[in-house]
Amino acid sequence: MPKKDWMVKESDLEKDDIQYKVLKGMNEKSAIVTGCAGSGKSVLALIKAQRIQKEKGNDYQIIVYTKSLCQYMNSGREELNLVKDFAYHQEWKYKRIPKTYANGVTYMVYEKDEYGNYIPKDTLPQADYTIVDEIQDFTKEEIGEFISATRKHFYFFGDTAQSVFKGLKNTLPVEYILYEFPEYREPKTQTFKLYNNYRLPLSVAKLAQNIGEDLPEFDESIYKSPEKQKPYLLEFAGDEQHIDFLIETIKKRELRDVGILMLENESIKEISIAMRAKGMDNEVKYKDPETGRPIDTLNFSTSLPKIMTYHSAKGLQFESVFLPMLPTVIQRRSALYVAMTRTYHYLYLMYSGSMPDLFANASKEDYLTSTDIIVEEK
Repeated sequence: MPKKDWMVKESDLEKDDIQYKVLKGMNEKSAIVTGCAGSGKSVLALIKAQRIQKEKGNDYQIIVYTKSLCQYMNSGREELNLVKDFAYHQEWKYKRIPKTYANGVTYMVYEKDEYGNYIPKDTLPQADYTIVDEIQDFTKEEIGEFISATRKHFYFFGDTAQSVFKGLKNTLPVEYILYEFPEYREPKTQTFKLYNNYRLPLSVAKLAQNIGEDLPEFDESIYKSPEKQKPYLLEFAGDEQHIDFLIETIKKRELRDVGILMLENESIKEISIAMRAKGMDNEVKYKDPETGRPIDTLNFSTSLPKIMTYHSAKGLQFESVFLPMLPTVIQRRSALYVAMTRTYHYLYLMYSGSMPDLFANASKEDYLTSTDIIVEEK
C-alpha cells in the first residue's frame, strides 16, 4: 500500500468546520491550539506558516522537539512551497562545534561546559512569528524562550494527553501555559481546540484508550477514519520470531510506510542488523550504545522501514506500526500510548511469554491474536 498523503491543502480544511474556524481565527493575535493525536495540528501549523509567508513575508520560524519530526515535516515543506527549513529545537537553541573522531571523520557536535551541559547560543534565533508543534513536550523555561524569540505573534500546537516526556523532563502541560505567562492571556492570546481524529482507526483508539493517562472520556463519534482493521496482539516464542514476522509481514503485504518502534534505544541497532542479515534493508535513529554517537539514517521520502524509539516517533504517522518485544510490565504508559497512535491502518503489538500487563483487562473483541497475516478486514 502506498504512503498516505499527510499534507492537506487549505481548501480541504473547509470540509471541517472546526479546523477551518481555527485557521480563520488565528489572525492578528497569538494562539494556542490543542487536539488529540490525528486531529490535524501539524497540518494546521504548516498551513499557518504558508499563510504567514503569503501575507506577511518570510520572517517566521517553525520549531519542533524531536529531530525525526523535524525531518518528517521538512519532507512536506516543498509541497506547500514554504521557503524556510523547520528547526529542530536542540539545534535551534545550542551551540555546535566541529569534532574530529579517531577515525579521522569530523562531525558537528553540541558544545558542552565543564559539567557536561550543552551551551546555549549567545542569542536565540528571532522571528516575527514563531510556530511550535508538540508544545506539550517543552518546559516552562523553553516556552518562555519561544515567546521571547517572537517579535509579533506565537502559535503553539499541542496535545493535553500526549506528553511523552512526562517524568523524563519537567514539561509544562498545555492547559497551564497561559497561567504561567499571565501577560499573554486572552484577549492577547486565543485558545482553540480540535476535536475530530482523522488518522487513528476506531478499533486502535479503543485499545489505546486503556493505555493512555489522563485521557478524556472515550467518544467514538470523533474518529473519522474509514479504516476498520483491528490491531493485532501477538505472542511469539522469542526475539528471532519477532524479526521473522516483521520481515514476512512487510514482504507479503508489500508495506511501504512502516514504523518499527522500540521502547528502549539499545534494541534498535540489534533489530536493524538482524533484519539486514535476513535481506531487508531499513533506516534507523538511535544513539549507538558502544560509542554514544547518534546514528540517524531516516529519510521520509523512501519506502524502507523506519526503526526508532517511541519518543523519536512523536508526531509521526505510518500506515503500519510494529511494536516488537514488548515487556511484561510497561511502566511508561504515555510513551506506549504515543507509539500505538502513530498508525493509520495496521498496528502489531508483539510480545513473548506473559501478555503485557496493560493489555490484560482489554476486551478480546478489540484485538486479533492470529499470526496469520492474511486474516484481516480489508
